[in-house]
Amino acid sequence: MNYPISASNPLFQLTKSEKRLPHLVIAILLVMAFLIVGQVIGVFASMPIETIIKKGTDVTWKSTENLLVMLFLGNTPVILAVYLWMRFYEKRPFKNLGFQINKSIPNYFFGIFIGIILFCSVVGLLSLFNFMTWEEGSPAMQGITVILPTTLLLLGFVIQGATEEILCRGWLMQIIGARYNVWTGILVSASLFGLLHCLNDNVTPLSIINIIVVGIFFSLFALRQGSLWGACGLHSIWNWLQGNFFGLQVSGTETGPTILNLKEIGPDWITGGAFGPEGGFATTIVLCVGIAILLLLKSSFTKEIFTNDN
Repeated sequence: MNYPISASNPLFQLTKSEKRLPHLVIAILLVMAFLIVGQVIGVFASMPIETIIKKGTDVTWKSTENLLVMLFLGNTPVILAVYLWMRFYEKRPFKNLGFQINKSIPNYFFGIFIGIILFCSVVGLLSLFNFMTWEEGSPAMQGITVILPTTLLLLGFVIQGATEEILCRGWLMQIIGARYNVWTGILVSASLFGLLHCLNDNVTPLSIINIIVVGIFFSLFALRQGSLWGACGLHSIWNWLQGNFFGLQVSGTETGPTILNLKEIGPDWITGGAFGPEGGFATTIVLCVGIAILLLLKSSFTKEIFTNDN
């Protein structure tokens, strides 16, 4: 976590090797194209699998399998679209997004560690002020009996989290930051990340603001690490903890079985209400503290990331 938030950051240096950096508007349109084309392919690929799943009778596994299909087939083609664009148009390696092999495992698990601290801080803050309680639910969909399906869903969130990081903190932030400046890249990618959630159920103005703040935190985290690995791990564990460990809404979406089953009580502007904690001021506080810490970290920049990365 010792890389600078500046044009000398490895993520921007790697992107500057690309001689055809698109205009800001074109870059945003390309991200939308990657997302739409990938998800359309995913919809058609999932149809025969969903037909088979509907024939099942076990409610826990039907819910798990449906979500797994959505997470895998709704996101894997998007990653493939970005890969093909970079491979055949930009003619640069996919690892230039920040997927160097050097320190990949410790970086990824450090992201998971920070994600656990962050989201548990949100839950802890809400619990401290009695804005969190237990919710009664179906025994088949909660508790230790669903450890296996929830673990499988974690694998799905690994793909989903990586997809959104590749699109926003990987390709878009780095392209815009390399062509214009660092903060333009951060703010444009974070704003698009927020706008992509505008059609989610139970969305509110505060929830969109919070998603943008999440995007800023993820951007700064990736830049401080000089890698995209940690941001992918952080994003994935954040979503999984929220939905399949604590049993809360993930950006307005139900996520199937859960180990615990909590619910927010109190004013929606604090708790997030039906959108989940991401829509509440408790999350805003935690994220702003996290952003302040990342901005205040001192940098001791070295170029070791460019070596021993094979």
